Amino acid sequence: MDSSDKFPVVIAGAGICGLALAAQLLDRGEHVVVVGCPENFGRGTAYGDAWREHLLNVPADRMGLRADAPAAFADWLALQGEERRRFRPRLEFGDYLAHELDGLRTQHGERLRCIEAGITAITRDTDARWHVTLDSGEVLESNRLVLALGAATTTTNATTNDSIIRQPWARGALSNIAVDAPVLILGTGLTMIDMALALQAQGHRGTITALSRRGRLPLLHPEPPLPPTPPPPALLAALEAGDLRVALREFRVAIGEGAAAATLADGLRSLIPQLWRGWSLPARKRFLRHLRPWWDSVRHRVPREVFATLDRLHEEGRLQIRAGHLIGHENGSAHVRWRGERDAAAVPADVVIDATGWDGDRDRYATHPALATLIADGHLRVDALGLGLDCNADGSVPDSDGLHLIGFLRRGECWESTAVPELRAQAAALAQRLTTY
Repeated sequence: MDSSDKFPVVIAGAGICGLALAAQLLDRGEHVVVVGCPENFGRGTAYGDAWREHLLNVPADRMGLRADAPAAFADWLALQGEERRRFRPRLEFGDYLAHELDGLRTQHGERLRCIEAGITAITRDTDARWHVTLDSGEVLESNRLVLALGAATTTTNATTNDSIIRQPWARGALSNIAVDAPVLILGTGLTMIDMALALQAQGHRGTITALSRRGRLPLLHPEPPLPPTPPPPALLAALEAGDLRVALREFRVAIGEGAAAATLADGLRSLIPQLWRGWSLPARKRFLRHLRPWWDSVRHRVPREVFATLDRLHEEGRLQIRAGHLIGHENGSAHVRWRGERDAAAVPADVVIDATGWDGDRDRYATHPALATLIADGHLRVDALGLGLDCNADGSVPDSDGLHLIGFLRRGECWESTAVPELRAQAAALAQRLTTY
């Protein structure tokens, strides 16, 4: 097919994934249409609705938009020396993305069209073309459609009637929490930390209890940064075989012999998609049930400045990290069963914030306006673990020619699909495929 016969590539989503892919496609001479909601267009939720206190979890010199220019963000900030390796505010990265988008518009002119609108439906016609209906009434047509929707959150139903905030990243989700209200946060990972920091930034003075099955916090990033440690042969062999019990034992042996858990995780990072694809479904389920909390704490770490804030809140008696699970919530009180105890306890909690993520929430996909029609028509399926949507190893959707996924929605296929280094690599590979489509 000649390039003149092609429709523009339509990218549904205007966050980091949509921008990285658009940049790659435009560099290859394609016409591109990027569609996204007006709120945080070009920045995405993670970098547009953050507070100043929210820091990146990747050093500045590894956060460039393009895979072949990883230090571009640090260059844009004109950072020097050790400052290039520090963790900058996420809002700054959002500013950088907006700057990059402006540059793409200036450089490529009419080959890039940006539409700030919501998507109400996506359908396919008999000629295998995708029709994207916008809330403005416009319908876009293309034979190459990419879903770059991030976690596919919406701004509706952020809070249920029982004061449980289900979508903590929805705009204004925390705004009605009283400054002295006791708060229970479900989850003790990165999202919990973000919520605790956001509450402090808006002047919250009440107590915060963070609850998860194991009560495990993310580890600190090593400072100064350390190079990755290649996995020992015995550890790699166990992971390739999907023997998670042996793999955990070998991981601990390596630590006992002097390796740092953080650098071991970094050494495995590039291998994770290949290892994940080789595991059986039962092995993946065992990992998610038993090892994921431990792995997340080692893999998804936080800067020292963030931990200092958590330590201060803990010392002031305003933050508790506990292991257990929520039984119920009513009348300003949460009923919790602590890990290892039989009887439930009451915890003061005017508000409960669900910071556990979206795993297993299949209804979220089936009711999302950009995905609902595709799922109802059989073009998309939620993956077996509810982590994202079914796709092939290259991000293409089975039996749906011309439909592709990038980013968060690919987690069920490759697991490691949320950090910028992985996302921009996906964008480069997908752009190459789409230009030869």
